[in-house]
Amino acid sequence: MPLTIAMTHPVAGLLPPLKMMQGEGYAAEACLKGTGLQVQQLNEPARSVTLQQEVRFYRNLLELTGDAAIGLRLGAAFVPQRYGIFGYALLSAATLGHAVNMAAHFVALSFSWFELAYSVRQGSVLLTLSDRLQIEADVRNLLHDRDCAAVWVDLGEMLGQRLPLERVTLPHDGHRREAVYRDFFGCPVAFGGMPSSLQFNAGFLDQPLPHHDAVASEQLRQQCQLLLARMTRQNPLVQQVRQLLLSHPGRFAEVSVIAEQIGMSERSLRRHLTEENTSYKEILDEVRFSLARQYLSETSLPLQEIAVLLGYTEPGNFTHAFKRWAGISPRLFRDEVRGLAKG
Repeated sequence: MPLTIAMTHPVAGLLPPLKMMQGEGYAAEACLKGTGLQVQQLNEPARSVTLQQEVRFYRNLLELTGDAAIGLRLGAAFVPQRYGIFGYALLSAATLGHAVNMAAHFVALSFSWFELAYSVRQGSVLLTLSDRLQIEADVRNLLHDRDCAAVWVDLGEMLGQRLPLERVTLPHDGHRREAVYRDFFGCPVAFGGMPSSLQFNAGFLDQPLPHHDAVASEQLRQQCQLLLARMTRQNPLVQQVRQLLLSHPGRFAEVSVIAEQIGMSERSLRRHLTEENTSYKEILDEVRFSLARQYLSETSLPLQEIAVLLGYTEPGNFTHAFKRWAGISPRLFRDEVRGLAKG
């Protein structure tokens, strides 16, 4: 299994759930509230979404619908084609076994924050989804539901038929909706277990896939390998820049200083970050936005002091920046957070 942990995902990963929510009558702006993202930005191929932005997005969906089991419907929207090269590589594999092995190896190219693994025991395949990052419990549970549903839907799309499951395990208590989960997966569902998992007959691993294309499969697999190698090689640099900025909040170093601390020229650092579809300014904005939400949510500090802690000489500059990130003023953001806490 690769050790790569993508700290951002392509923003296109929000499109399937957003379209589903719009189909149920919810406004896109309400779904994206507080994420700092605009609807038109979701179609920008180079734009990424951070874990914090995604958590806010999915918490919005939970609050809008009041449905703790919504992850099942959201996951069903993630068909293989949504994953780009990775998805087409899965569809073109020779057998389901080849596709499952590829999925486990290249899971970092998907929209999942979890680690995917599989094993074969006593005639059954056990596909598991394990935590790699700390995520707030309510959104974590939704994401486990989403990804288990997505994996099952994707397996059926690859096979060209519904894959019968023997058992599903999920980490939460079922939200008093146990029957909804059993009806969705069509099998017994165990709650309160980790890792989350799907179990099915191992005989399906040898089943040929209807869209198998040997030439395309090999080409797509090689492209996936190149993408994964690029992530493995360069994601740590973005993380290093982020950590250096976080090491002195309020006194954020200039890009030239960050480059010197990392041991490269400013020009090289800028070039490497551009290759990762980001920049020093975008990383700094992400750090400031994350800290701003923390200060506004967890402290009673005046906005003027928060502005200073974030490196702004004028409170107005902070307010303007926060509106650009979140779509609302810092004062309104704090009021909403406090309102939710009381509710």
